[in-house]
Amino acid sequence: MNEFQIRQIRNYLLSKNLPIDLLIEVEDHFVMQIGEVMSSEHINFDTAFYQVKVLWEEELSFPKYKIQFNLNDVTHFVRKINRNILRETLKKTFLYSIIIGAFVFGGILFFNENTFKYFSFIAFLAIFLAPLLGYILKWKDFQLAKKYDRYVLTYYQNFILIVAGGSGAFSSMIYQYKAQTFQVLYQFLTGIFTPEGIFSFFGCFMLIVWSVFNVICQLKYLGQINKVKPYLYYLKESS
Repeated sequence: MNEFQIRQIRNYLLSKNLPIDLLIEVEDHFVMQIGEVMSSEHINFDTAFYQVKVLWEEELSFPKYKIQFNLNDVTHFVRKINRNILRETLKKTFLYSIIIGAFVFGGILFFNENTFKYFSFIAFLAIFLAPLLGYILKWKDFQLAKKYDRYVLTYYQNFILIVAGGSGAFSSMIYQYKAQTFQVLYQFLTGIFTPEGIFSFFGCFMLIVWSVFNVICQLKYLGQINKVKPYLYYLKESS
């Protein structure tokens, strides 16, 4: 199979708005399947390419009716992949969040009130800063999504936008923690249940969830973007 034929396959898959990391994998399948069909049926590239497109037609077709948060059409295949990824990411997020939450909130069993105040404040501050520092340290890699914004480089890039979405609300909570939030949280953890205490506990736990979700997505994004980087040669930068 020559370079022109591979470019035909690539252009066809680009027309399906596949995330580039997924496109690379699908392209490999297309090349392999087309080669097998050409060899087994002794037919030319165009005919084999057509047959393979028919095999993938259902998965690479676009839903007739769509309600989405982005303006790009997404194929059935990508929607299914996104659902599976989100489901697995949320499972890991809540598992790690429960473990971290047990560690932070469990400090009340070992420290007096004043020590626990500073212990929990430092812990929540570190939790809050973790995804922000991760984004800053790998700024150039995260900026690739903006540099090539006519494409979706990896299906994780939309998830990491949640960093900006939650940082404002949680920064306010961290700022007010020692003065306001801690007291009602401490009462809640010692068995004095009030609406304010429940709200504070829920807010602190959601901070953990927000941070863990973003760190997981950032790590996944960075892993996938390294696979995509060699492919950027074939893509056009945004003007």
